[in-house]
Amino acid sequence: MSNKLYHKQISNYWWNKIKVLFPQNKGKGRPILNPKIVLNAILWILKSGARWRDLPPHFGNWNSIYHTFRRWAKLGIFEKILQIVNKNNQTSKLIEMDSTYCKVHQSACSKLNNQEIGVSRGGKTTKIHALVNENFQLLNVMLTGGNVNDSECAVALLKPVHIAGKKILADRAYSSSFIRNFIEKQKATVCIPDKSNFKVKHDFDKELYKQRNIIERFFQRIKNYRHIAFRFDKLAVCFLNFVLLAASVIHF
Repeated sequence: MSNKLYHKQISNYWWNKIKVLFPQNKGKGRPILNPKIVLNAILWILKSGARWRDLPPHFGNWNSIYHTFRRWAKLGIFEKILQIVNKNNQTSKLIEMDSTYCKVHQSACSKLNNQEIGVSRGGKTTKIHALVNENFQLLNVMLTGGNVNDSECAVALLKPVHIAGKKILADRAYSSSFIRNFIEKQKATVCIPDKSNFKVKHDFDKELYKQRNIIERFFQRIKNYRHIAFRFDKLAVCFLNFVLLAASVIHF
């Protein structure tokens, strides 16, 4: 495997924007790893989908970098990076909602419970549920097993996001009275086609609905990173933070 092929280094421009988020050496105790080198190592893992132990040695000890990644995830650093990337999302007018499947690699299968892995005819899968605006900015995300219906997560996905005055685009999987009523109570516009068996038909903007391809293109962009196209992480929290990082670096 070529190191150069998968080694996307963070630019100085973006590093200067986010470096304040990372823990710094305070002169006491064991010195911490250089955060820029660690972040570049994590980006290598994100792009390549390789095992942590396969990190090129010039990054340093793979085990130390893995545990640093876990600490950063616990501190919410990858969420904060995404917030910096998204700081201008107030100007957006559209919010798109959808999900995508990720095949769970055999290395991610374990006896641990509640790791958002579902079993269906397609095998073991995890589903990424996402809200994205027209600028390909991720507004909210959650993981479930691949066997969970999209409509079960819609309200939980929308609740933390300010949607008033915006247009919510989603496919027929989200066409339920409960979801529609929630969106309308938040003073947002529903642009969701009805299911074929609905007796009461709702109007929706067909021209506006054509822009729903944005979220499909968003999923395609983050799945260019092999660590997202397949789930290699046993822990759901690790996979989720890789999703947050991928959603950030597509704007770098």
